[in-house]
Amino acid sequence: MNLRRRVVTVAAIVLVAVLVCQPVSAAGIAVGPSSLTIENGLRGGSFERSLTVFNPSDTGFEVVLKTEGSAGDWLRFSAVDGDEEIEKVYVPEKGQTPVLMDVTVPDDAANGRYTATVVVETVPGEEIPGSVGMILQAKSALEISVTDVEKISGEVTSIVVRNTEVDVPLGIEVGFKNTGNVAVTPEIAAVVSRDGSVIDTATWAETPVRPGTTEQIVVHWPNEGLAAGTCQADVTVLLRGEVLANEGRTFEILPLGSLTRQGELVDLNYDGALVVGKPIKITGLFKNSGSIATRAKLSGEIYRGDSLIDVITGDEMTVLVFSEDPLTAYYTPTEPGEYTMKTCAVFEGKTTEAKDMVFTVQSDSSGLTLPLSPVPVAAALAFICLLVARRRHRENR
Repeated sequence: MNLRRRVVTVAAIVLVAVLVCQPVSAAGIAVGPSSLTIENGLRGGSFERSLTVFNPSDTGFEVVLKTEGSAGDWLRFSAVDGDEEIEKVYVPEKGQTPVLMDVTVPDDAANGRYTATVVVETVPGEEIPGSVGMILQAKSALEISVTDVEKISGEVTSIVVRNTEVDVPLGIEVGFKNTGNVAVTPEIAAVVSRDGSVIDTATWAETPVRPGTTEQIVVHWPNEGLAAGTCQADVTVLLRGEVLANEGRTFEILPLGSLTRQGELVDLNYDGALVVGKPIKITGLFKNSGSIATRAKLSGEIYRGDSLIDVITGDEMTVLVFSEDPLTAYYTPTEPGEYTMKTCAVFEGKTTEAKDMVFTVQSDSSGLTLPLSPVPVAAALAFICLLVARRRHRENR
């Protein structure tokens, strides 16, 4: 083969390779982190870790969560915003979905090292562009060191005291990370003073924190009857008698109305049987996005068809800054049919955008209506007696 023919052949091969390898819609799946370790996992203890499923493709899809290995049965999965166990999650196109992994070490597990593998794969039979009919799969390895020795330790990650207003409760926020292997409840004490004189003390020791997790613990100080001015909060955090932190924070008590109130109703659902005469619990998740603790409550209008038939109002609750708390109200339907509930959150004279919820109420069929008239009862008895008499007559023949 001469040089010219060789050049043409190589060029043709390169051209074919370029045509064949043209980029297509990327299809793939990944899970991170690729490996996790739980050291000093106490026998019988429970530990929480987070995983993130990544989808680089142009199409969203569901993935199945599976486990393998000697510790595979110790794992359970849940969504970040819920406690219910899940086996599948949806991952949006070019997006990611976080998942919580709960690891419970059995009471009878022997000391030693155990392994588990989290397998994340697409649902069999689901067509994903670019996957060429294949099941996409990714894995994350977990290693657990089991022990029967308790390790009690923790660290304070943050102490935040924001400004408040006259007669508006103050929230003292403490970030606490449990670095041990057993659930612990830190003790928090805040001494509030002004001009060097102690005004009040607020304490809190009712928030258990699981191993390996970080909680934002809030201590409420009522702040009643004080004029506007500068105050000091000396915050002490203890764990089993050991002082983890002792820090001071300065804050302002401002005139009422100085700080911004802002919030939104981010979710709405109901709980209960949709039956006439049975109460329904309405729950709305209120997010305080303002700069001060806010009192909020649910308020709603009940419609059947186009007619307004009732209103609901829940109890007021104090929602701290940057917090999300559930607000509740109750409604008992009196007639069957389709209902529409338009619900909003009312806070400090403001209202959020309303959310609609439609549900259908059924009649109460728990009780049975029996015929009490003596005429049908007598007729039924006579018919039964006639059948018995005929049967005996046939037997005697």
